[in-house]
Amino acid sequence: MKIVQISDCHLFADSSKIGYNNINPFLSLERVLAEVKIQSPDVLLVTGDISGDGSGQSYQHFSHLIQGAQIGCRIGIIPGNHDNQQQLAANIVEQYLWLHHPRMVLPNQWHIHLLDTQYHQTIGQISENHLTSLTEYVQQHSNEYHLLAAHHHPIPCGGWMDKHEWTNRQKFNAVVANHQSIKGVIYGHIHTAIDQQVDQCLYMACPATCWQFANQESFATTDIKPGFRVINLLENGQITTSIHRLIE
Repeated sequence: MKIVQISDCHLFADSSKIGYNNINPFLSLERVLAEVKIQSPDVLLVTGDISGDGSGQSYQHFSHLIQGAQIGCRIGIIPGNHDNQQQLAANIVEQYLWLHHPRMVLPNQWHIHLLDTQYHQTIGQISENHLTSLTEYVQQHSNEYHLLAAHHHPIPCGGWMDKHEWTNRQKFNAVVANHQSIKGVIYGHIHTAIDQQVDQCLYMACPATCWQFANQESFATTDIKPGFRVINLLENGQITTSIHRLIE
């Protein structure tokens, strides 16, 4: 099964507004989605920060772009720290949202879990109830495979974004470590592509569909192009993945 992950679209109410690095996030997302369509994914996962200003119009823009791209696959969406959950729910198709469909069961023994780590401003946290529910579900399906999708980064990136942390990530990572059937964790938030294998689990950060952050001690952006991640979930529980970026 082919999964495409996009993240951190940061759309504005004004679709002509420019952000960091002279990037228009609306036009950038439009170009990214055109490339995603070429990939013919089975599932498109959107790991938060659809909006940069929390406006209803920004989510309407997202819906317009998704509809226009005609990708033709299942879609799963979770919130990021910049998202307004009320406006998100009011302007995005209900069947896409984690609120109503927190899990996606695939036909090749894979389960995708859509997790909400929105907590306080830029800080992330997963609720105890959601962590318990995740644990129980994974235990019930321990002979199959699990991919977890979150917005905040569960492991340190080694740069300035680590101050915008996931406060109870240790508990989350303990659940991952204790269940061999959890094979992958994907996330956004840091606007940087990183792969890190931790025991049986591959942790994968996604590039933003707009500007990219430099992974260094102080805030900075880079000239690396917007992009997305492709993830192949194999029937033997293995994962292969690659990063795809826009070109000039």
